[in-house]
Amino acid sequence: MSRMSNLLHSIRRSLSLRLSLGIFAFVVAIFMVTIGFLFYRSRQSVLQGTVSVTTQMLTNMSLQLNGIMDEVEMAVNNTEWQVMQHLTPDSLFALSRHILEVNPNLNGCSISFEPYYFPEWGKYFSAYSMNTDGHIETEQEGNEGYNYFEMSWYAEPKKQGKACWVDPFKDYNPSGIYDRDMIASYCRPLITAEGKLIGIISADLSQRRLSQLLSQDMSYPNSYYMLLGKHGKIIAAGSNEARLSDLDSSDNLVLRQQVGNSGWTVAIICDKSDFFKSYNQLLYLVLSIILFGLLLMFAFCYYLVRKTIAPVSLLARQARDVTEMNFEHKIATSPRIDEVGQLQNSFASMQQSIGSYVAHLEDVKNQAEQRKEELLAAKNMAVASDRRKKAFIRDMFHQIRTPLNIISGFAQVLRDAYGMIDEEEKNTITREMLQNSQTITNMMDNWMRTLALEDIQLLERKDAVFCSYICLQAAQEVTLKAPDKVKLEVVADIPDNLVMMTDKECLLKVLTELLFNANKFTSEGTITLRCEQTDRRTVRFIVKDTGPGIPEADRERIFTQFTKLNDFNEGLGMGLSLCQRLATLLGGSLMLDKEYRDGACFILELPIP
Repeated sequence: MSRMSNLLHSIRRSLSLRLSLGIFAFVVAIFMVTIGFLFYRSRQSVLQGTVSVTTQMLTNMSLQLNGIMDEVEMAVNNTEWQVMQHLTPDSLFALSRHILEVNPNLNGCSISFEPYYFPEWGKYFSAYSMNTDGHIETEQEGNEGYNYFEMSWYAEPKKQGKACWVDPFKDYNPSGIYDRDMIASYCRPLITAEGKLIGIISADLSQRRLSQLLSQDMSYPNSYYMLLGKHGKIIAAGSNEARLSDLDSSDNLVLRQQVGNSGWTVAIICDKSDFFKSYNQLLYLVLSIILFGLLLMFAFCYYLVRKTIAPVSLLARQARDVTEMNFEHKIATSPRIDEVGQLQNSFASMQQSIGSYVAHLEDVKNQAEQRKEELLAAKNMAVASDRRKKAFIRDMFHQIRTPLNIISGFAQVLRDAYGMIDEEEKNTITREMLQNSQTITNMMDNWMRTLALEDIQLLERKDAVFCSYICLQAAQEVTLKAPDKVKLEVVADIPDNLVMMTDKECLLKVLTELLFNANKFTSEGTITLRCEQTDRRTVRFIVKDTGPGIPEADRERIFTQFTKLNDFNEGLGMGLSLCQRLATLLGGSLMLDKEYRDGACFILELPIP
């Protein structure tokens, strides 16, 4: 709506455009009425011719369908009297097979009888033969799994008491030994001279054959035949994409005819775009020519009108730019000395003065906005820094206070009830006190090391360290919080004399911190520190546990400083970031093994100079 309003507003403001559009609208109205009437009459003629051709095509198809159905009806009618003359099972099997041998276009033949008509065969007896690609098979059809008395091909002619066609159905195929197609059947009651119904004789016509007949080439590429049953369902069609909705679509021409006495209807569906294709091509060509001519006429008319009132339009546009504070396009001075030239020169001088003043105001405004943004950014950084500082101090004091409270509580227990506590409980208390004091020491050490390493780019690797010995030393630094449930293992898949040049204190810190983390999160199972040599220049230290592991969503941020996956866990969130920093300063790397699923596994790789 806004675009349309803007367009109408522009037209109202342009005198040359209004005059041109008025002339153009009058000419277009005359052309549209004349051309529209001619094309309407020609479209009606095309449609009448197409209906005539399509009706003849539909009549021919109806005659072909009648011929096929008459063949089926004749085969059944000619066999009925033989059945009534030879009512023995062997004869019936032979007749069922004979009707297919004589009529190879039939898909199957069934001669079925009322319950217990032949007592020696039980309740069901149906002599059924089927033609599969020229191979005829005959069998007794009917059992408790296939109650043919309830099938439409038996029940419908029995109910009507006369011969009739039955809409296609999926035939019985319990063993899946052959591919049964949908079939339509012509069924005729077997009635004795006394007027008693004794059974039904039926011949089957495959839906596939009907579809093949309906798929013959059409005069129009997007047209096809459709055969509808008694209840309006599709029996067969000449297109795999046939839909009942096509019968009611306004885009299609649909004609129908009844097929004999079957109650079926054959329809032809023609896409109107097919037979209007040439018509539409001509229409588009003529319309394109007319449109091109009208556009040329409009352009020429607009050129003449605009040239006539060009001076007035120029002054109006220049005045509008000035009132809208648009100084990007400078108003040119005019060599004319009349009133219009004087007015244009005055506007040019005014535009220059106002433009300089507006530019000065814009500079002042931009400087003020920049100062404001800088002050706001500084304020936000100060607030964020203060918030992080308070959160860190609060967390630090909480993490220190908790183990201190535990140590203080156990110290009071030892002081007040030392003689009443057995040795095992004393060992437990001592271990808890030692573990919590180790926690405090580790947090303080991590904090101090982090501060000390901020400006260091590389550590001096001057210490000769035995790889297997440094692993044992790191394991001795850890006090298991659950020694009865957790086992600490040190595995050295390296020679005992393997020596590496590194910073011993920093390497011991990394291994101890990784073991400390594993001990903190492992309540049962095994903590393993493994040392192995990947090649001549690299040694690998692996620390893995059987704890809860690290969720996939958190694996990318565990090495970020002050990051804790759970705010209730002990620690300041500095251990892993410190370890990774130390590993980098030692010329190596620390990574998480994402393939390990039984807990957490960290891999420290360091060079052997």
